[in-house]
Amino acid sequence: MVKTKKGDFIELDFVGRIKSTGQIFDLTVEAIAKKEGIAAQGKFEPMVACIGSGQLIAGFDVAVSGKEVGAEFEFDLKPEDAFGRKNPKLIQLTSLSVLKKKDINPIPGMQLDVDGAMATVRSVSGGRVILDFNHPLSGKELHYWAKVRKIITDKQTQVESITKLLGIPCEVSIKEKTATLKLDQQVPKQITDVISKEIEKHVAGISIKFAG
Repeated sequence: MVKTKKGDFIELDFVGRIKSTGQIFDLTVEAIAKKEGIAAQGKFEPMVACIGSGQLIAGFDVAVSGKEVGAEFEFDLKPEDAFGRKNPKLIQLTSLSVLKKKDINPIPGMQLDVDGAMATVRSVSGGRVILDFNHPLSGKELHYWAKVRKIITDKQTQVESITKLLGIPCEVSIKEKTATLKLDQQVPKQITDVISKEIEKHVAGISIKFAG
């Protein structure tokens, strides 16, 4: 059987759970989502990622390398191999009045955008609010079920997977060794430079150009 390796683009399904509670925090399988009563803004579909590119969290990246295509497997990740341990310096105390001036009425568990940084409200008491700027899954041990569906060799699918992960809506067309990206909206040059660098780094033999 063919096994995955660093540099491969793979299509995979997975279900990620918080190990201590069994709560699902991310998944790609629609049937499981329906069974668990999970709703999503988008549709559930397999993920495409490049092994060793940093597109997956560190422990997940290691776990999917060397696996047979079609095989199902499960694994646990310690916090340091997932979303990191909690950093006490990222837990801050602020005044409730400051947030209310921004038309924010915080309640515990709510996630807020505070000056461009995401924070979770940990407590609201006595006019004070504790905000946690750590990743919501930091400090958590995770459990994954995963299945490598196939290795992706099609260059267009590889390029499209990178633009999707970067959150850049665009149309991709490839002619010979050039991928043309037609962006839905105008973006700064520093952003197109990042897109080009990521694609040319991970998709062998492809150069990038942008169409208006």
